[in-house]
Amino acid sequence: MRRRSLAILPIVGALAGLAAQAQPAPGTASSGPGRIILRVGGRIAGGARDFDLAGLEALGLEVLQTQTQWTGTEERRFSGVPLARLLQAVSAQGETLRVQALNDYAVTLPREDADRHGALLATREGGVPLRIRDRGPIWLIYPWTERPELDLPIYRERAIWQIRSIDVI
Repeated sequence: MRRRSLAILPIVGALAGLAAQAQPAPGTASSGPGRIILRVGGRIAGGARDFDLAGLEALGLEVLQTQTQWTGTEERRFSGVPLARLLQAVSAQGETLRVQALNDYAVTLPREDADRHGALLATREGGVPLRIRDRGPIWLIYPWTERPELDLPIYRERAIWQIRSIDVI
């Protein structure tokens, strides 16, 4: 009996190691206080900046009620930080943004989307933080219902979700 117990120890150790690797690393975009959900870099003052949910939302939340093609026919209530406000907070100098998702998908958009078109970095829906499975932790959305002229394929293609970084070019 003792021999079997000793033979199982390496297997148990290996399984424990695999379980530890499966846990999210500190600073990844999983839920939890203090976890980094966004990195802003490129042409900004003072070098790259990391934001956790509280730090990002401390820039000032705004509410946007809009319909999206991904959430059905009824309007949804999103809250988040206006992209223009984030760019101002980091003293962004460029006119183009490269926004990258957790799965490495990326879009490029003009700064004009922040300044003129009201793009919002949504972090909540119905007051609840967006989870990764719900297009979070950050989803770039536009005021489609309020501004129907933005309900075009070009702006829908820029509505990237699961955002992890923004580079100012």
